[in-house]
Amino acid sequence: MNDASSDGAAPNWAAIREEYEGRKFVPATICKRYGITPAQLRHRREAEGWISARARMVRREGLIALMMKVLDKQVRRLEMAVNEPIEKQANVLGMSVKTLDKLIELGAAQPNVEPATKKDMTDLRDKLAKRIDQFKNR
Repeated sequence: MNDASSDGAAPNWAAIREEYEGRKFVPATICKRYGITPAQLRHRREAEGWISARARMVRREGLIALMMKVLDKQVRRLEMAVNEPIEKQANVLGMSVKTLDKLIELGAAQPNVEPATKKDMTDLRDKLAKRIDQFKNR
């Protein structure tokens, strides 16, 4: 149970951090498991900038929905920008699509999550490309 050995070896801070940030145990339990004090845990957490146990965990589905909103907003801006250069906005849009692809890919690697189909992503890319072409042809 206790990963800190009785011969005075240093606690396994990597394992402690993983349990703390992963919310596997409450801080008091982590302290008991590794034979450290709450002050030691707090000091290490603050010094290394660990994610707080109270931090709101963002779910992948929420990130994907947020990215879809960002993409929609960028496409609308692109449609409205009549006299502005399109290249910069198209680059930003392209980076956003790549970010969305990565989020979906990460979600597909999770258990019980349906992977995005290639057709869905191809449809999204085609739609974006069509809107960009329509904008260029104005």
